[in-house]
This record gives sequence, structure tokens and C-alpha cells, in this order.
Amino acid sequence: MPEAYDPLLEPFYYYMRLSRAGSIRSRDRENLIEHVFISEVLQECWFVREQPIEVLRSEVDAYGYDLVLECNGIVKHVQLKATESGSSTRKQIVNRFLQQKVGGCVVWIVFKQHPNVGRVSLTYRYFGGKRPRDRMPTLGDTPAMSPRSKTIRPNTRVLDIRQFEAIPTTEALINRMFGRAKPSKGLPS
Repeated sequence: MPEAYDPLLEPFYYYMRLSRAGSIRSRDRENLIEHVFISEVLQECWFVREQPIEVLRSEVDAYGYDLVLECNGIVKHVQLKATESGSSTRKQIVNRFLQQKVGGCVVWIVFKQHPNVGRVSLTYRYFGGKRPRDRMPTLGDTPAMSPRSKTIRPNTRVLDIRQFEAIPTTEALINRMFGRAKPSKGLPS
């Protein structure tokens, strides 16, 4: 006999449906979080900094970056990682070719779902140069292991959460990556 519907449990069921969909359709969720991130970056640069930013998406995942962002005369090759707030994830696997890029960096997006308003909020962890124009630190020598075959995954390195800088807002992330705003005299036409 099926259980009776309990409206008080609806938020719980809603969260469970989202959680299950996130694991079954992980690529869809990854794309959603990437688009939310790009939207946040564009809004911060356009409306707050009054500064244009160029966003290019990589179609090939061979060189370690997902996006190329250019703002304030600085180019960043960005590898995106994402986990849900409260996740137990403590390490990220990074393509070692990223450190060959002058503006290479890793942005670890930590998203929190707000089912009551149908939105997510983002905070960040950042691994990159100390100043906007600095190269990223070395990725170290710890290669990633394939979880199934237990063999080394070539051209990958493992970064621990302690190697990342916690960044609370998109504004702080953009300032960290590109420095303080130098507003343009008019946006390009």
C-alpha cells in the first residue's frame, strides 16, 4: 500500500529529486553551474565594474582549461571544478598542462541550492598566482589515480583543499583574478 502524501515532507522530497537528478544527469548539472558562473562573472564585470570581459569556452578538454577570460588586460585560462556546499570533497584532479598557461588557474565553485526560490548561490576556492599577472604555483608531483583500474592517470595532478584560497563572492574572485577595476571609457561598440 503506497504511503499517503504528506505536504510537510515536500521540501525533503524536492531536495531528494534534485539530488538524484544531479547524480543521474551530472553533465547537465555541470553545464548549469558553468552557465550560472559565467552569468555571475558577466554581471559583476558589466554592471558593477563597468568593464567588458571576454569569455571563450574550450571545445576540447586536452589542455586543462574550460574557459578563457580576458579583463583588465589580463588573460586567464580557467579550469572549473564544482561541488555542492556541504560536500565531503577534499581534493580535485587538475590537468598538468594548465600550469604551462601564463594565466592558468583553477576556480572551484561551491554551490548551494535554494529550492524555495529555485536558484543557486556560489562561493569559490581559487588556485592561481598570488597577484593577477603571476603564474600559478606548481601543481606538485602527486598524480591522480584511476578509481577503477588503480593506474596512474597521465598528465594529471591532485590538489588538496588546503591549497585553495576560499573566496566568498564573485566580486572578490574577479578582483583576485584581474585586480581592481579600471573602468573603460565606453564599452566597445
